[in-house]
Amino acid sequence: MSVAEPSGTNLVQISGPVTLYESNEVRETLLASLAMDHDVIFDLETSGPWDLSGLQLLLAAVVSGRRKGLTVRFVQVPKICSEIADRSGLGDWLRERSDSLL
Repeated sequence: MSVAEPSGTNLVQISGPVTLYESNEVRETLLASLAMDHDVIFDLETSGPWDLSGLQLLLAAVVSGRRKGLTVRFVQVPKICSEIADRSGLGDWLRERSDSLL
C-alpha cells in the first residue's frame, strides 16, 4: 500500500514475510513504489520474518532509487532485520538509511 505524503514522498507499508520464498512479490512491490518517481519511505513495522534475501531487496531498492535520483528511507525496522544486517556487515548501512528501529 502506498500513501502520498504532503512532501511528495510515498510511504509504502511492507507487510508479511520478507524471505527468499516471498522475494519475487516483495521485489515487485519495491519496484512499483520506485516507478512512481517520488522519494520513498518503506514502513517495515508489520514485516517479518526476515532473511538475508529480504535485506538484499532493501539494498537493491536503495541502489535502484539512487539511479533514478530518488531517496529511499526505512522506518520501523524490525529488530530481526537489523540483526541480520549487523551479522552481514550492513548494520551501519541500514541505520544510515533508517529513521526508526524497533
